[in-house]
Amino acid sequence: MAKSSAKKVVKKTAKAAPSKAKVPKDPIKKIEKVLEAGLNSKVEYAYEDDSKVKKSGKSDKSGKDKQDKPKPKPTKVELGHLVSVEYVGKLKSGEEFDNSKNHGPIQFVVGSGQVIKGFDKAVLGMKINDKKKFTIPKVDAYGDPNPALVQAIPLSKIPEHIKSQLKVGGFLVMQSPVGQQVPAKVVKLDMENVSLDMNHPLAGQDLTFEIKVVDINHAPAPGECGDNCGDDCDCGHDHK
Repeated sequence: MAKSSAKKVVKKTAKAAPSKAKVPKDPIKKIEKVLEAGLNSKVEYAYEDDSKVKKSGKSDKSGKDKQDKPKPKPTKVELGHLVSVEYVGKLKSGEEFDNSKNHGPIQFVVGSGQVIKGFDKAVLGMKINDKKKFTIPKVDAYGDPNPALVQAIPLSKIPEHIKSQLKVGGFLVMQSPVGQQVPAKVVKLDMENVSLDMNHPLAGQDLTFEIKVVDINHAPAPGECGDNCGDDCDCGHDHK
């Protein structure tokens, strides 16, 4: 359910979870290479819990390390809390597009922009083991499809081993110069070009979720994330 800061790994089959990925302003010019061709018609956004929160110690005057007294765990979700949530996502038709049972609960810092707007709002005020069902209108999810993100690419620019796998309805997973992975659906294919739709697979859809909060904690303060704090961790800090 998150932006790319809540680490997202794009795989070539299965379904899409509610993570909001950034799309390059000029997608074709900024795409560096094609990573792989998906033979199926859906894309999976799998989440990894790689925050690896570490507590930092402070030295007292004697030179010995002294741990800060830990804060009591929050009892309900507020802005800035680090939460773990189990969920099932469905389309208006009732079709299930994602289920956290497939890859574990999603973890994010509330209000940090790591998840789509409607999901972020929904968890506020919830307690551990609370459950909720709600619908997020497309405006608070992935918006409407953007026609500018449907573009034709000459087949001559597609590697041969991938070109042979292309089919309408399948996906290519592409990578931008900054390493961002962008799933692109094949919407048209002829002898010279392949037309790719780089809109999010859930663009234009109202999304219904059934969720359960399984953990609430304080988000780590800057410097408490450990050595892995950076652009790909989900601590909620601004790494710019």
